[in-house]
Amino acid sequence: MSDGGLAADAGLVGIVAEYNPFHHGHRFHIARSLELTGAAGVVAVMSGDFVQRGEPALIDKWRRARIAVRHGVDLVLELPFLYATGSAECFASGAVRLFDALPCVTHLAFGCEEGILSPLAEAARVLVSESPAFKETLRAELKAGRSFPRARAEALRREAGEAAARLLDHPNNILAVEYLKQCLRIGSRLVPVAVKRVGAGYFEADPRVRVAGAAAIRRLLLSREEEEALFYMPEWERASAVQSLDLYFTLIAAVARLRSGAELRAIVSASEGLENRLLRALDSAFDMPSLLAAIKTARYTRTRVCRFLLHTLFGITRERFAALDAVWPCYLRVLALSERGGDILRLIKARTDIPIITNLRKQRSDEPAAKLLALDILAADLYNLVGGAASRADSDYRTRPFVHARGAAAAPPFASEP
Repeated sequence: MSDGGLAADAGLVGIVAEYNPFHHGHRFHIARSLELTGAAGVVAVMSGDFVQRGEPALIDKWRRARIAVRHGVDLVLELPFLYATGSAECFASGAVRLFDALPCVTHLAFGCEEGILSPLAEAARVLVSESPAFKETLRAELKAGRSFPRARAEALRREAGEAAARLLDHPNNILAVEYLKQCLRIGSRLVPVAVKRVGAGYFEADPRVRVAGAAAIRRLLLSREEEEALFYMPEWERASAVQSLDLYFTLIAAVARLRSGAELRAIVSASEGLENRLLRALDSAFDMPSLLAAIKTARYTRTRVCRFLLHTLFGITRERFAALDAVWPCYLRVLALSERGGDILRLIKARTDIPIITNLRKQRSDEPAAKLLALDILAADLYNLVGGAASRADSDYRTRPFVHARGAAAAPPFASEP
């Protein structure tokens, strides 16, 4: 690519991310994705202010997007709340469908444990086809009280062997398989690229290579051990306070009490009596840890419960989800971009008719995207309100995408380069 812009046939690599927080492993993933694909640039679809585990991000989407474009991403687009807070399958569906709608995005690169595509692709094939034997094992395991992830892993083991089932022991592999499943389901033209993880595992830290898993870094930041966490990140934008689901207890408990059992059963992530466990737990819970402890069981994982609580708060029913999902992908919400990202946006605009949103004040309320977008805006407002920010000042209506100019400093004061 030259300063004059991208060639019309330029290929780009897509990355699905949360960057919660952005760490040295992410920088490696970006660089390796470009190396493996020969792509002219990187487009990331990133979760907004709430993430796939059913929790708020540590810092807001604007800060996380700014950091990403200062360290290798050219364009950051927001993954709508509807998908960002869904199951791994839902999360992958929203992201892959968006990338597939952008002709200039030719590759989809994702991290995994071994960096080998074939076993992941075979696991995805088995999970998409769901043979009668697979379905029978899944039903039997669920009936025996297993959580869905464990039941699915056992069904996969019986269908494809122990090695295939063990793939699902790792969070990154789970998402990789879901991306591949979605590609199969929609007949995507995207070329999948498996990037081997480096350094520590998802929950661990390895000071020898300055790479730690996102969960390990979050623990440090939530414990206010910022100096140690900075060792594993190229940059950190300090907010007034990092957020956790604990801050949302009163709000979630109040909203849940205002909903009937029938209304809670209609929530998209409710099933198998989960709403009844929530109603009983509210009688004794006094904070978020006690609420989660009262609901969580071997069948209902912590992550599943958190997603259910978040969907309850926002009123995401099955009917509402289906109506919103039917119009996706219907917009590109820009959070941050490099100068090359500007070239990418121009290329996208020339090759697709999907609206590009950089200024909410210019959006019409009667557009197909309006209700889906309204959910993202509400999520941002609640995030700011609960986090103590001036909600109106930090509103999505006032914040504009960050543009990282060539030659600008790569990191603000809180930086730690390897």
